Amino acid sequence: MDREITTERQDTKQPSNTNPQVKVCLIGAGNVATHLAKALAKQVEITQIYSRNLSNSQQLASLINKPDIAISSLKDINTESDFYIVSVKDDEIANIADNTPNSGIWAHTSGSIPMSVFEKYKSRYGVFYPLQTFSKNVRLNISEVPFFIEGNSDLSFSKLFALAKQISKNVTPADSSRRKSLHIAAVFACNFANYMWILSDKLLQTDGLNINYLMPLLQETLNKLKILSPIEAM
Repeated sequence: MDREITTERQDTKQPSNTNPQVKVCLIGAGNVATHLAKALAKQVEITQIYSRNLSNSQQLASLINKPDIAISSLKDINTESDFYIVSVKDDEIANIADNTPNSGIWAHTSGSIPMSVFEKYKSRYGVFYPLQTFSKNVRLNISEVPFFIEGNSDLSFSKLFALAKQISKNVTPADSSRRKSLHIAAVFACNFANYMWILSDKLLQTDGLNINYLMPLLQETLNKLKILSPIEAM
């Protein structure tokens, strides 16, 4: 097995962009996969889109004008792709790794699952983690989304880093420990904050109001974080 790259080594390495003819197979057709498909399709060749539900993979494949690449069986996944990006529920990643070809570079998009989930099944693998909240029908500028990359070898890391640079201006190395911290911090900053907004909205609705009245306040709170630390803004 190729040796794992240390975070220090990765922090100093800045690979060049990938070849536009790189082939990518997407495993999953949910929120994350949808945004990745739309972004990657402009830069590389999407060879297949897999979902257990064929209608989901067909819908996403049609969205990028390639309706014929939709599949719903792991047995149909090809061996010709350069990358296999797995964007599914965390508890499904290991099963997918165990029941797919050992070809190309495999990477999942999870913030909480270590890349070692592939270790028993794949020779080249890593993590392709976009730190963002995704919804299929909500537009976002993926070039501004931070991507955190890990690879089990120099080659895996370099290739995944270069692929991320095709679609994002903000790509950073991060091992599993670092990524776990990022994921937990994101839960506090996004999920917990969103729950507070739910409570605020419910409170306002009791008097015929809604959370839209708080939008200027919320926006200014976020704007302050661009120039002040959270404790200073408080």
